[in-house]
Amino acid sequence: MKERLLEHKQQLKLFIKELIGFAILFSLLGFIVYFFFQNSIYSNIDAGLYSQKKHIERNVHQGPLSIQPQNNPTPITPDKNAAFQTNIIVFDKSGKILNKNMLGQRSYGLLSRLTLDRFKINKAQDLTLISNDFTTHFRSLLIKVDQDNENPAYAGKYVLILQNTDSDLLALHSFVESLIITLLFFWIIAILIAYYLSKSSMKPIIKSWHKQKEFSANAAHELRTPLTVIQNQMEYLLTKPNDKVIEQIEPISTTLDESKHLKTLTQRLLTLARSDSNIIQSKKQKITLKPFFNNMIKPFFEITDSQKKVLLTDIQVDGIGNIDTDLFRQLFVILMDNAIKYTPQGGSVSVKISNTHNNLKMLISDTGNGISDDDKKRIFDRFYRTDKSRNSKTGGNGLGLSIAKWIVDQHHGKILVRDNHPTGTVFVVNINI
Repeated sequence: MKERLLEHKQQLKLFIKELIGFAILFSLLGFIVYFFFQNSIYSNIDAGLYSQKKHIERNVHQGPLSIQPQNNPTPITPDKNAAFQTNIIVFDKSGKILNKNMLGQRSYGLLSRLTLDRFKINKAQDLTLISNDFTTHFRSLLIKVDQDNENPAYAGKYVLILQNTDSDLLALHSFVESLIITLLFFWIIAILIAYYLSKSSMKPIIKSWHKQKEFSANAAHELRTPLTVIQNQMEYLLTKPNDKVIEQIEPISTTLDESKHLKTLTQRLLTLARSDSNIIQSKKQKITLKPFFNNMIKPFFEITDSQKKVLLTDIQVDGIGNIDTDLFRQLFVILMDNAIKYTPQGGSVSVKISNTHNNLKMLISDTGNGISDDDKKRIFDRFYRTDKSRNSKTGGNGLGLSIAKWIVDQHHGKILVRDNHPTGTVFVVNINI
């Protein structure tokens, strides 16, 4: 129950982190899209204002130029490329509007609220004008026309160029609403994706966690067994301080056997720990295959002879191969030790090695009791043994075949187990050399 709670807490943490990540991502995306859309709108508006400014400064006007009194100036018309909503207000130096008649009664009633601010010359700005029945928005640009301008309607005057932005702001508002709805929709999808990702991410973590717990528990069990035997034998010997060594040969022999077993176990645990942390890396080198395998097999003839078993070999290899000799020797020892251990007296162990092009094939078979189909599926798992009693009578600890598989994987090969007819087991190794 406690483990489940910890798993849920960890998954919740991952879910929240991924959700925050999506939130930041969508917020930045929404801000960037909004920024560029708003900037695009205002860039177009300002382009129209500055185009109108150039039009005025170039003194481009329609019709013949005529000098008229200030109270009846030359008609002022916007640039033909300017927006339809563009208005022009001309101020004199005192801030009085000079083109009242050109604005119309309704427009003048609204625009007359504007005052001349000389500090805002050549600065595009937003203006909001509020009337009794409506509110309208403008983008404005105030310019000072040179005194020598040939058009008396502009010469020496302050000209305020106004462009109505109500439709642009409405479009921007509609865009923001659509953007928010879209982001909310994708936010809901993001919640589902974050939940799925957090759950998927937890699977290998939970699996690794359980494997680590199982590994620790099994390692503790395997280490405790020989240590207990050694301790018991030593305590027994302490009760016989006056005995000679020959009189206590059995407990001493048992202690030595368990010490050897403990040494093998710790070495294999260290190998697996280093392989998991990628400390051990394969160091392949070019070798002549036939003498390497002949030398590797020699010691096992004496071992099988001493146990009244037969070792049959068929070494059909030639040429040069690229392998890690240390790791491969360890692989061979593990498989041979396994085959000899489960072969009864009078039985035989067979080794067949051949190579074709860049593929090395090795078959190591015994004539023992064989392995059931269910056990074949887990035979390469750590600490897994077909001996369900979990004792060390045969000296096994369930780590050898796990190391063997890791060595084969390091050589980018495959290892599998099958039945040896009529009885026994065959381990088949295929490695690219």
